[in-house]
Amino acid sequence: MSVIDLGEVRAHEPAEHPVAEPLPLRGFRRAAVAVVAIACALTLGAAAPVPPPLVRDVWSTAGPRDGAMLIGTDTVYLTGSQGEITAHDLATGTVRWSRTLDAGGGPSEEVAGLLLVLGSLKTVMLTGEDQSSTLMWSDGVIMLDPATGAERWRGPGDQLASTPDTMLLADRGDDGEARAMRLVTTRTGDVLWTRPLARAADAQIQYDDGRPARIVTTAPDEINIYRYADGAPLAHRGFTWTDDTRPESARATIAGDRLVVTWTDRRGSTVTAFRPDDLDTPLWSLRTLRYALVTPCGPVVCLAEGAEVSGLDPATGASRWQLPGPAGINVAGTGRLLAYTDRDPPSETLVDATTGRVLGDSAVGWQMNRTDPAARILLRAGRDDPDQVVISRMDLETGRVAVLGTVGSAEWHDCGSTARFLVCRRGDRVVVTAIG
Repeated sequence: MSVIDLGEVRAHEPAEHPVAEPLPLRGFRRAAVAVVAIACALTLGAAAPVPPPLVRDVWSTAGPRDGAMLIGTDTVYLTGSQGEITAHDLATGTVRWSRTLDAGGGPSEEVAGLLLVLGSLKTVMLTGEDQSSTLMWSDGVIMLDPATGAERWRGPGDQLASTPDTMLLADRGDDGEARAMRLVTTRTGDVLWTRPLARAADAQIQYDDGRPARIVTTAPDEINIYRYADGAPLAHRGFTWTDDTRPESARATIAGDRLVVTWTDRRGSTVTAFRPDDLDTPLWSLRTLRYALVTPCGPVVCLAEGAEVSGLDPATGASRWQLPGPAGINVAGTGRLLAYTDRDPPSETLVDATTGRVLGDSAVGWQMNRTDPAARILLRAGRDDPDQVVISRMDLETGRVAVLGTVGSAEWHDCGSTARFLVCRRGDRVVVTAIG
């Protein structure tokens, strides 16, 4: 047995390292847990990266003020003043390719896995008694490989409609009226059929089950319907007008299985609905005292005149609902409409298409991403600092609006967005901003 000499301990002398009173077992466990929790929090806090702000500029590049831009699925295409087109990766700004074309119009859209570039643009002023508008069209199309910029094919004509399989082109005269139309294959440009036209100021496509079925051409004096697949005539109706009643313009709107034609004269507009297979028997007709803009709105036909929008029953023309204030309306997903005023910037209001009921609160701003079925990005100048641009997102299900953040001053007419990125021209640069 060994003995350890602890030295002499006197009651009146404190120990060099006082011994703590032992904790009860339950208290010890609580203390240990607290210490471990604090240690973990400190460790994790030090290791976790600080998340980036929701709105932040990610890259920019030089962009002339007279240039153009197109935002694709994952690419932004910038066009310079001399016709040079540069494709940048949308997320990083990496240049994928660059080339110069004698196009004039610049990239228009991505279709069937190709990039559609418009030819030279032509314009004509359409002047009426109380209003004027500009008709713009392209004299040709060029199809590029979006990955490399290589040209696949080119041809004359103004694009009227496109599907993954076919593209409808029109040859227009100097007055803008179509003189001929032809159907070509989208990926190769091979001509499927060609048809001359007497005159057609406007052409629309009617779809059956998501497939193009009929082509409707209108002029103030006639309506013609052709089969999309082969251009064969299906229906025709001519109209006779007096000098007092002759319309200045005619435009067709396809609303489901209804053809709605709007004739506009100096006194207002006449809106008439037909079945495409029976142009001799109007289904309903109404007269407005102002210029009328007709838009297909899902379960209703939207009629905008002045500062009021109405939802009409497609079968009868009866008004299902009225919304005072807006100057126009757009489809914003299934069963949803977005009404806008003519202010600068406009006020945007989400509307239920069937009932006309306003959803959520109105928001001020310019719409950016019109193709996103879930939300709209809105831009407006800051109230306290007009040089700042406020970015908001409107939920298209509820109408709720959330402010995402702000960026430096941008040019409203030259911005676009996807769900994740905002692309704007700021002075002589194009800036891409992440927005969540």
